[in-house]
Amino acid sequence: MKWKQMTATLLAVSMAAGVMTGCGSSSQTTGVGTEASQTTQETTTAQESAQETAQTDQAEAATAEEGAGTEAFDPKTITDGVKLTIAVPADAMVEDYNTNEMTLAIEEALGVDLEFSAYPAADYETKLNVMAMSGEKLPDIMFNPGSTAYLGWAEEGAIISLNEFYENKDLSSNFWAASEDFDMDLYSLMKDAEGQVYYLPASQQNYGQMVSQKLWIYEPWLDAIGAEVPETVDDFYEICKQIASTDLNGNGKQDEIPLTGYGFTTGGNDGWFKELMSAYIYAWGLNYLVADDGQLGFAYTSDEWKEGLKSIKRFFDDSLIPIETLTQDNAQYEAVWKSEGDVKLFSFVFFSMGGTNVERKAEYLYVPALTIPGGEKNVAYYLPTVPSPGAVISADCENPEAAFLVCDYMLSEEMSITNRFGKRGVDWDYWNEAKVDDKSVYAPSFEGYDISFIAYDDVGFFSSQKPQNVAYVQKGPFLISANVSNGSAKKVSTNTQEEKWSAEATKRGNDAVLDCMTRIPDEVVSRLVLTPEENEAASDIQTSLNTYFYEATCDFLVGEKDIDSEWDSYLSELEKIGYQELLGIYQGAYDRIYQ
Repeated sequence: MKWKQMTATLLAVSMAAGVMTGCGSSSQTTGVGTEASQTTQETTTAQESAQETAQTDQAEAATAEEGAGTEAFDPKTITDGVKLTIAVPADAMVEDYNTNEMTLAIEEALGVDLEFSAYPAADYETKLNVMAMSGEKLPDIMFNPGSTAYLGWAEEGAIISLNEFYENKDLSSNFWAASEDFDMDLYSLMKDAEGQVYYLPASQQNYGQMVSQKLWIYEPWLDAIGAEVPETVDDFYEICKQIASTDLNGNGKQDEIPLTGYGFTTGGNDGWFKELMSAYIYAWGLNYLVADDGQLGFAYTSDEWKEGLKSIKRFFDDSLIPIETLTQDNAQYEAVWKSEGDVKLFSFVFFSMGGTNVERKAEYLYVPALTIPGGEKNVAYYLPTVPSPGAVISADCENPEAAFLVCDYMLSEEMSITNRFGKRGVDWDYWNEAKVDDKSVYAPSFEGYDISFIAYDDVGFFSSQKPQNVAYVQKGPFLISANVSNGSAKKVSTNTQEEKWSAEATKRGNDAVLDCMTRIPDEVVSRLVLTPEENEAASDIQTSLNTYFYEATCDFLVGEKDIDSEWDSYLSELEKIGYQELLGIYQGAYDRIYQ
C-alpha cells in the first residue's frame, strides 16, 4: 500500500532541550464579532466609573495597610542614563526603530537611550547565530531570537539566564501582572530542562488556536435526513451511513463524502482519526501520550485504543471514510473541502470551514467531541499557549537589570496592545475612551466578555502592511491575554445577506471555541522539554515508533492486519522498538515540568 512507502515524521520532540509548542505562540488576532450587545453608552460609563472608584479605594486601602514611609519601586533608579543596543529583524512596516514612537515612549518612561540595529529578516537568526557562536560582541538585547536557536547561545554562554530578574517582582512586575491575567504559570512554561529561563515572552493568548480542532457537520444534510446532532461515535456512524446512501446535493451522483482528511502519516489534517479515537482514549496528546494522575503512557498501547481501531475500521469497511484519506495530500483534500460547486463533504475536523463561500461557512454546525456509552463525556482537543521568545539579553550587556526592565516595560498591557494595534488614541483606545458615535452597535469579539478596547481600523493598520512609525508590529516582547483580545470591540452589521451569513458563521465559530474551553481534559501532554542527552536517546526511538505505528494503524484500518489476532504481535513490536525506554525519558521530562 502507498503508506508503506511514506516516512513518518517525528512529532515535534524538543530539539537540544528545546520547547515543544505545537501550534506555536498565539500572535494573531482572535475571531471577529458576534451579535451586537445592547449595552448603552451611559450604562457602560457608569459601570466604568464605579469600577475605577472601587479600584482607587482598593489601592488606597492597600497603601494604608502597608504603612507610612513605604516607597514604590522606581525603575529609573536603575535605567536612567543607561544606553542599550538592540538587534531586531527589519520589517517593511516599521520605518525606523530608532525614531519609532514606541522607542520614544520607552526612553521617556525609563530615561534610557535605545539604539536599534535592524538586520535583514531573511537571515536574521543566522546572523545572530554566527555572532553568538564566534564570540563576536553582541547587542545588549536581541528581539525575536527564534524558537530554539537561543538555546545554543545559552550553552555557549552568549546570553544570560533571567531567573533572578523574574524572581524579583520589582523588576518583573508587568510580566507577573500579565501572567495572572493569562491565568497560567507562564514562568514555569518558559523554563528549559535545567529550570532556566533565558527569554522574555511574546504571546497573544488565542482560544481559537488552543482548541482549534473540532468536528463540523453540514446542517442542511442533517436536517434533510431528520437526524439529531450526534453525541456518540455510534450516532455519527449511523448518520454517515445515511449520508453516503442519499443524493443530498441533488446532482444525480453518489458523491457525498461523510468524512475525510489528509496526510495521516505525515502530520497533515489527521483530526478525523483523533476525533473518533478520543471517544475511547484521548488521542490529541503529543506523540499520542496520555497522562493519568501524572503517570504517562502511549495511548496506542491500550485496550481502549484497540476498541477504537475496531470502531473506526467500520467507517472504512462501509466506505464512509475514503481510503484515500490515508494518503491524499492537502490539494486533493481541499478540492473537496473548499469546493465552490456542489457540496460534497458532510463533516470534517478543523477550526472552521475553509473556502470563500460565506453562505456555506454559515451552514456547518459544531459538534461537541463524540463519546461512547459510559465513556468520558465530550473531552476536547486542547493545546495551551506557550509563549515564544520575544527577547534575550546578551552576556556582553553591562546593565542587564536595565535591559530586563526595558523588556518588562514592553510587557505592560498598554505597550503590548500598542505593539500590535498601533498608537493609542489614534489606532486604538480603551473602551471607556472610544471615539464612536453609538456604542450599542458594537460587541466583544467573543460573547460573554466585557469589551476591553477598540481597534478603529485594524485592516488598514496591520493587514495593509503599510509603513508606519508608531509600533513595532509584534517585534520584541509582548503579552496580550484572552481577556483583552476576546474583548476587543467589533462592529456588528447585518444589513445585507452576505453580512448576515458572515455574522452567523462567526458566531458559530466563536460559540464553538467557548464551548470547547469548558470541555478541556484535566491532564494533557502538550509539551516536553528534553536535555540534549535525552533528545539524542529519544529521537531514533520516536522515529522508528512513528514509522511502525502509522504503518500498522493503516493496516488495521483497511483490514490488512486483523486487530484481534495480531494485536499482541503489534504490542511486541512496539516493545522491541523501545517504547518503554522512550516512555521513561518522557516521564522524567514531564515530572520536571509538573511535579
